[in-house]
Amino acid sequence: MCITSEEFFDYMIDSGALFVWFFHYMPVGNAAAPDLLPTPEQRETVYRRIREYRKTKALFSMDFQNDAEYVGGCIAGGRRYLHINAKGDVEPCVFIHYSNCNIHDVTLLQALKSPLFMAYHDGQPFNENMLRPCPMLENPEKLRAMVKETGAASTDYESQEDVDHLCGKTVPYAEKWTPKADRLWNECLACKGCKNGEGCQ
Repeated sequence: MCITSEEFFDYMIDSGALFVWFFHYMPVGNAAAPDLLPTPEQRETVYRRIREYRKTKALFSMDFQNDAEYVGGCIAGGRRYLHINAKGDVEPCVFIHYSNCNIHDVTLLQALKSPLFMAYHDGQPFNENMLRPCPMLENPEKLRAMVKETGAASTDYESQEDVDHLCGKTVPYAEKWTPKADRLWNECLACKGCKNGEGCQ
């Protein structure tokens, strides 16, 4: 059963679900497989089907990667949330395992003022195209620069991953997604909802 099929949505509704949040695969970790990333065609299918089912199904569905227009881009880096791992490292995102500080040594406010978090703050939004919100997945040059400029260290438990290695896996994805993302975003901007600031339905 495909996760974007009507059958799957009906199954979730029949099971009592009221809310579903879709996350795209993130190739984090030295052993991560970039070939598991969705193709541009698959991502567009997810984009269109979730929006269609939001209109017709009694299930509130959100798409972590494709619904950034509703929150103004990436929500990480303390803008809307952050991640603290089991060792206490304060990371800008659950998928971004780099940090300048540990919650055992600093307050949460101090962590939010740390170099990496301030780089996130100053860099937002990472792209004016809300279908390209992530500094790792769609704008890898942004994450690479922030980590290097702030001296943030890898916090990966299993195998520390150099930011060049991580971003090297997402550059081809970003290059393939960009033309389709730009076309879809221009379609979105042309619709009445976006002109009224309401976002696409």
